[in-house]
Amino acid sequence: MAYPPQPPYDPQVPVVPAGPPAAFTGYGPPPQPPRRSLLPWLALAVALLVVAGTGGWFLYDRVIRTDSGVAACEALRDGDKAVDGDDGDKTMTEAEYRELRGVFEDSRYEDIRDHGTKLIDLVWQLSKLGDEPGLGALAFMGPLTEHVTGLQSACADQGVIVDLKLGE
Repeated sequence: MAYPPQPPYDPQVPVVPAGPPAAFTGYGPPPQPPRRSLLPWLALAVALLVVAGTGGWFLYDRVIRTDSGVAACEALRDGDKAVDGDDGDKTMTEAEYRELRGVFEDSRYEDIRDHGTKLIDLVWQLSKLGDEPGLGALAFMGPLTEHVTGLQSACADQGVIVDLKLGE
């Protein structure tokens, strides 16, 4: 077999290699798509759980659960003897005072909370004067009237009409 004649070698002429450029490596497997992180999906799931939990708590606290202050207003309206102090005992124990005050302190309505706690505080102070308070009770008449009417108004704002008969 005979080879074709070769041109003479000239060092001034650059030699270009035959075939594809050096950067071309040929056909191989296609490149893999970039892997997506699960972090955005996890963050979205946590955010949805937080929103659902907050909404559920708001629904429970504002719609389902009865407010303690409104429940006290309803008990006063219905003449519950444990609330209106007409159980025959004229003195109030410290445990009864703390329990009644706690009922109004836990109310989410500011006006019921304010007037209710102050009214219970006044009743507690009046009970400390004894069976014959005398002229000492006169000092409490102004604040007592203010907070009784304030509590009636606060209860009425929540749809509970309370008729507290102070003179009876």
